[in-house]
Amino acid sequence: MRRSLSQEPTQPSDTKRMRSDTDKAQLYDRQLRLWKKTGQAALESSIVCVLGSSALASESLKNLVLPGIGEMIVIDDARVDEQDIKTNFFVRPDDTGKPRACCVVENLRELNPEVRGLAIVASPAAAVQASGEQEPAAALDSASLVICCNQPDSLVCELSRKCSETGKPLIVATSAGFMSRIRTSVAEHAAIESHVDEKPDLRIMCPFASLRDHVDSIDLSALDQTDIAHVPYIVLIIKALQKFAAGNGDSGSRWANYPERLTRNEKKELCNVIRHLASVKPDEENFEEATKSVMPQCMPYEIPNEIKQILNDPAAATAVDFSTAATECRSNLTQQFNRRFWLLANALRRYVASDYAEGKLPLSGTIPDMKADTMGYIALQKVFKSKADQDKRQLAKHVARVLEEAHLPSDYFSQEEIDVFCKNANKLRLKRMSAVHDEHANGPENLSMLEINGALNHYVLFRASAEFFAKNSRYPGAPALNSMDKESLVANDLNALVDSDTIELSAIAKDLLAKWKGSNDGEGSVPADMVTEFARSGFSELHNIASVSGGVIAQEAIKLITHQYVPGNNTFIFDGIQGRLLTAKV
Repeated sequence: MRRSLSQEPTQPSDTKRMRSDTDKAQLYDRQLRLWKKTGQAALESSIVCVLGSSALASESLKNLVLPGIGEMIVIDDARVDEQDIKTNFFVRPDDTGKPRACCVVENLRELNPEVRGLAIVASPAAAVQASGEQEPAAALDSASLVICCNQPDSLVCELSRKCSETGKPLIVATSAGFMSRIRTSVAEHAAIESHVDEKPDLRIMCPFASLRDHVDSIDLSALDQTDIAHVPYIVLIIKALQKFAAGNGDSGSRWANYPERLTRNEKKELCNVIRHLASVKPDEENFEEATKSVMPQCMPYEIPNEIKQILNDPAAATAVDFSTAATECRSNLTQQFNRRFWLLANALRRYVASDYAEGKLPLSGTIPDMKADTMGYIALQKVFKSKADQDKRQLAKHVARVLEEAHLPSDYFSQEEIDVFCKNANKLRLKRMSAVHDEHANGPENLSMLEINGALNHYVLFRASAEFFAKNSRYPGAPALNSMDKESLVANDLNALVDSDTIELSAIAKDLLAKWKGSNDGEGSVPADMVTEFARSGFSELHNIASVSGGVIAQEAIKLITHQYVPGNNTFIFDGIQGRLLTAKV
């Protein structure tokens, strides 16, 4: 059954006028500084489907509605009860008895009327099992990203298989009292604007021709003390390298391609050369900046390992014909982006292998702030930008050849896309995450990482609680669905239930540890106080934990939707008792 908020639920309310681009720029000013117009456009074209409408689901959506996703779809058949009124800020007391999904969507849309909202009153299990053009199935198929909140493992695994088949990103989240677990899964996720901190590509050890000419044009001996104090450190280091190499017997033409890595002692000697470049006392800040930059910058040029892996990937080896496949995945923004990414990666692979590039990536064209006067800094900046523009033109030629071989139009990529790709060529990232259903079938791949990061006990208890549910049709510490609710139980009965479930949960956790460690003697166990806390929670949701966890879920969702920044791979566990967020790859 579908419940909409108006006759046209996919459109903003008629009483709310669509915001102009200027209004949006003002409204989203802070986030535009983070992911720019391209990221915002990706958000506004996305459809996020959430299974469940509890506090955890509501808080996750809140943090996606505010930055302006395109549409939210909430699938749930639960009705608002007294517990929801206490823990979910997006239902009201007079909503009691109403479909919770409808109430949540209605109240969330008040935060940002530009976001389209759709509530489907159906069980998440029915939605996952539906097929063809049935509405829940169609909603899942249309989604750019799926979030599954507090659902049984059997449903989660079935959903994971469906998402894996289509390459759709999936986030699974579970909350239990003061603890929560978040699991991200996507077959392949590429990021061009990863925003990772990389050492600036200044080519100091292998300067390009125009940089060498710029350095040679500066005669330090003709400068007075004031002018020398404003020479950029890049120039000082290259001047010192030139003098250092000549002093070590290298020919004047060989110093620019210094063949070996400088030893630590050689770098110290190079620092002394820098200090003696000027006839005046070199106590200026730019000389100090130059000596401090010797250690990190005077290294042989090398393509980062992450970029090597991308260039060596089979997907980057050939220009596959995507012209037909591209029309088959219009609803899957992740697949669309990845296909464009691999076409550009193929062009980059050819660029690096060309005689022009000599095994180097395109220059980004940016230089860091440094001690220099305005004229000197701008002159150096122009040198780097000119070389970057030249590299862009060369890469564009390879892109054109790739598009021709892939039977795609020549304007498939805009010049702006090529420019952004060039600028971030040394920051490309690729993530391939294991599927949730594979993890549940085979156990965690990296138990040691969980243990090192202090997340093993939490992880085991979440998995043990899922096993408990599969066996008893209820979570530890929670009454059976067909019995009285927890608040109706007298204290003695509730304590007895928790004590009994604690023993069973502990036994399940111990068996899981033994199974994953390959031990038959029951080696290892989870601390008794943690087991008791899980059982005592009855897997009920607390708003403060849902709020923090919802923020993490939304953060990862935005990374997956915008293909900016690097998503965590692949598990987050929030311990609200100790105030810790634990991460691990399982």
